[in-house]
Formats: sequence, C-alpha cells, structure tokens
Amino acid sequence: MTLTLFVFLVIALRVFYALKKGNKTKKDVEQYNYDKKTTMLFWEDNYLTVELVPKENMEFILADNKRIKKHGEEHFSGKGFTEITEIEEIPFKTEKMRISIEKITKLFESIGLSKYEKLLYCGGGKPTEIENPKTIAYGEFESAIFLEPSNGELKHIWIDSNNWENLPTTKIENGLKAIGKEFDLILVDWISNKVIDLKNEIEIEKYIKTE
Repeated sequence: MTLTLFVFLVIALRVFYALKKGNKTKKDVEQYNYDKKTTMLFWEDNYLTVELVPKENMEFILADNKRIKKHGEEHFSGKGFTEITEIEEIPFKTEKMRISIEKITKLFESIGLSKYEKLLYCGGGKPTEIENPKTIAYGEFESAIFLEPSNGELKHIWIDSNNWENLPTTKIENGLKAIGKEFDLILVDWISNKVIDLKNEIEIEKYIKTE
C-alpha cells in the first residue's frame, strides 16, 4: 500500500474527517439498532491501519519510520509541514505466506474467538449490512481481528475496535499471541508508528493495555 501523507498529520487528518463525516457516522451508528454480540462494524477509515504483516518487513518498517521522523523534523515550519513524504509499499506481502484461511480460523476457534455473523459497513451516513462479505471477523465486545481472503488464503489481516478502551477485556490479545506462535507476523500500527513482534507476548500485552 502506497500512501502519500503529510508527515505526522495522519492523526490530524483523521480528526478532521471525524469532524467532517465521522462524527455523523458514529451518531448514525449509535442510533442504529444492531446486535453487538453477532455484528461487527467495518470502518472504512480504519482499514489496515493496525495491520499484521510478515516479520521480514521489520527492518524496512523501522528504517522507514526513522526516515519519516527525520523528514518531518527537517520540513516543519512551526505552523505546518513544507513538504510531503511517502510511506512505501512493504516489500513482503502477507499473501505470499500462503496462510490458509481454514487454518487460521480453526486457530481462533480453538482459543474461543467467535466469528461475527454480520458486518456493518461504516463509511459515511447510516451503516449498511454487507451482503455476503468476503472479509470475516473474529472477536467479541465490539473488537475484532479481520481476515481478508483470496482464493482460500490470507491476503490481509488487521485489528479494529469500536471500543478500544475495552480491548484488554477481550480475547483479541489471546488471538494475537496464538498468531505469533503459529506464524512469523508482526503488528504494525501505521498511525502511532508502533511495531510489535507477535513472538513477544509482553509486547502484545503492553500494546493492548495502552491502546
């Protein structure tokens, strides 16, 4: 994924969109009657923002984070940024790992993560149910690990929550730990520039508690 962004303005931009359309969407969601036990929200703006990618990308991502930080420091005028930079595509794609969707869903089920029956698309205006969604979500209490398949294999995987404060009370942490034991994946929070090695359970616990 190649995204042209104002350095360090990602969060500000998201605040802007929240004010522009997000607040209205959230209000619409709050007014929408849905079963939170069986239905998960699919927020357009949060797609792949907290993503799991192959561990081979670790060095590349850490180096790019330093580059972006340095670029921001060099081009900050005091009021804003005078130049933009890019976050380049990661060199190693998740789909190249050939992870079976069946294998990862069985892994989730073995630790008690339940599959949401429905997904509600939230991208502006009233939420709408996604008919026959290809993407599936496992989790609880308005939090989920999303799986985007392609020909029976994993293409993208990310986490999202409609209530980040309650994330520590869910089994999402257990899901990330199980993934770390089985696959060489890292968690990348593109907004906060955090990179978590899923082989390190202490790092996972710290991230879940602070997010």
